[in-house]
Amino acid sequence: MRYFFEITYNGTSYHGWQNQPNAISVQQVVEDSMTKVFRKKTPVVASGRTDTGVHCVKQYFHADVDAVFDEKEWIPKLNSILPRFIAIRSIRPVKPEANARYDAQDRTYEYHITRVKDPILVGRAYYFLGPGYTNLGAGNCVIDRRT
Repeated sequence: MRYFFEITYNGTSYHGWQNQPNAISVQQVVEDSMTKVFRKKTPVVASGRTDTGVHCVKQYFHADVDAVFDEKEWIPKLNSILPRFIAIRSIRPVKPEANARYDAQDRTYEYHITRVKDPILVGRAYYFLGPGYTNLGAGNCVIDRRT
């Protein structure tokens, strides 16, 4: 049976979503955890990818699992094995032909840039001071393409 899994993660410790030959990725950690829970190699297909160090608030991936579906059991089991930087939020059964990558209806990316040095934002926003940027106040900025 095919399932869509909703995932969120802090990508600081990972080399993006997609499996890498010489680095740890979010996908690798998820597949390893799913293999432990379902006692069978469980490859996943994601709706999109992220780069090294990038966080993800909401992403979906699909996997084919032969176990009897029990969302209340699966989520706690997976989350107890996954590192604290990765969490499964929901799981739902879908049609066998459903595909997280090709059936995605939209993708949204947010870039947080600040012109104010703030240690609380380290790893969550880019600190940038340079020409071509207009200060909007409160630490926000926007690219000024007229310069």
